[in-house]
Amino acid sequence: MSTVVDVYNLALTNLDLSSVVNSVNDNSAVASACNRWYDWARRKTLERAYWDFATKYPALSMVLDQTTIPDTQIVYPGWRYVYARPVDCLRFLAVTTIFGLRVNPFLSFLWSSNAFWGTTASWGPFNPPYQEALDQIQSPPNNSINILTDQTCAYGVYVTDVTNVGVWSTTFMEAVALQLAVPIAGPLSANQGAKARVKKELEDAITRALAHQFSQRQEDPYPDSPAITARN
Repeated sequence: MSTVVDVYNLALTNLDLSSVVNSVNDNSAVASACNRWYDWARRKTLERAYWDFATKYPALSMVLDQTTIPDTQIVYPGWRYVYARPVDCLRFLAVTTIFGLRVNPFLSFLWSSNAFWGTTASWGPFNPPYQEALDQIQSPPNNSINILTDQTCAYGVYVTDVTNVGVWSTTFMEAVALQLAVPIAGPLSANQGAKARVKKELEDAITRALAHQFSQRQEDPYPDSPAITARN
């Protein structure tokens, strides 16, 4: 299983450096540089896309229903519900309902019925509008982020900071190593050619990692319109 040290050494290899890190606790210049920039590199790579292995879908915790307060006390004009953004959220992606982001759950789940879904079985919205805003409700204010939406019983979709290298794909690990190589290249005096190559290769690595991810998922087929189904 890959480790943080493997990411460090891959970053060094990408810079054509012969140095090797044996432990994150090594007392060396290369280990110090990698330790300083590793968290930044990992989080920046995670923020760049919708990574399945790092995505969570919890029910959001409501902070306020603004219809319950006088109009003169409205904090976020134009929105009904205020939810707390989860504390482990790195990049918020969407607000959704019990149906998630599925295109057409009724075609996908042939076994579903009103008995299973209850009275909530209706079309969308699966991806209702939302906006993030700095908290002005809780005390003290300005210490967290809220999610504003008109969706009741809202669920959040977001990327979290996955520190366990063992659940990463090899292509994602490659992308993190290249991202790490960018800031450590200066302190470790990597040659200019290696620096330039790493920056160029980083964008290709992100594309490869996403392509690998998409090859491991099967999307719902978009449903035919009533006009088409009526011909069958």
